[in-house]
Amino acid sequence: MRLQDKVALVTGAGGGLGGAIARRFAAEGASVLCADRDLERAEAIAREITESGGLAAAHRADVALAAECEDQVAETVRRFGRIDIAVNNAGVSLHRLALDTSLAEWQRVLDINLTGSFLTAQAAARRMVAQGGGRIVQIGSISGQRANMGGIAYGASKAAAMHLCKALAVELSGQGVMVNAIAPGPIETGLSHHGPTRRQGYLDRIPTGAYGTPEAVADAALYLAGDECRWVTGHVLNVDGGYGAAGLSYDASEVGTGGRAIAFQNLPRSDRR
Repeated sequence: MRLQDKVALVTGAGGGLGGAIARRFAAEGASVLCADRDLERAEAIAREITESGGLAAAHRADVALAAECEDQVAETVRRFGRIDIAVNNAGVSLHRLALDTSLAEWQRVLDINLTGSFLTAQAAARRMVAQGGGRIVQIGSISGQRANMGGIAYGASKAAAMHLCKALAVELSGQGVMVNAIAPGPIETGLSHHGPTRRQGYLDRIPTGAYGTPEAVADAALYLAGDECRWVTGHVLNVDGGYGAAGLSYDASEVGTGGRAIAFQNLPRSDRR
């Protein structure tokens, strides 16, 4: 088991991504504190893990509140004796055009997605440094890399949350705390629901031709949380079906050799490859 005897805190564990990560970590031997603002959902994930033979507990935490960011880290240590992994997954989405976004909406998204993420990472890192090392995984988004309609607050919060991994990595990696981030592509988890034109817009730009799954993100989180991630830090790992790498895509039948051959013939001989 890749996380045997490790202790993990997963925030937002009652949701689709958080639940998948918590289950995967537990299956790999970790003791997991499933934290979520909705205690019943966190308890459901923890119960599912324990019924499958894993070790987990639920804890209510609202990362919009500074004290509860610290409390969930302290609870992890109280229950399991230490904290080796912290996954900052708790988040909220807002689909609103920029000119319609209120200050209160903007502030709420940043309080949860950015400030809560920072305070939780800070609290976890203090304990990890004291114990000699650990892993912090930020859950960002491709929306923090490219602008999407209706995503100004969410995208800004995720761009900043992914920058946190770089800043923290610079300061903490020399003390054994590896800090990385995951930028998931479009995945229907219940946090947001995509309309038909939005969905088609994504599918037209994803080389794999399909949306992702929470399990795909959990696979990436497992690597970043484990011992194999010994010399990877400050990195943002896209789990997006190739969306971030894609440029122009069109009908493959239009890709022929004729145009290439003509261009080649017009090149000076010294420039031909």
